[in-house]
Amino acid sequence: MTVATQVKQTQAALMGVEATIRTYQLHHPNSDTRKLMEECNAGINAVLDTLSIRIREIEYEEHQFKGL
Repeated sequence: MTVATQVKQTQAALMGVEATIRTYQLHHPNSDTRKLMEECNAGINAVLDTLSIRIREIEYEEHQFKGL
């Protein structure tokens, strides 16, 4: 398994985690818990942004990984 594939799989997994937390956040009755989940999602989104940049770098540097 290539680094590009691993990074993209990590990105997909984090997107799933972010979606799950967002779903729980919308349905949780406690406002403090919803705020905590919002903060967690902000951290996850920051990591996703970094991974997106890294994926673009990998695809630019190694053309054979583009679109994997």
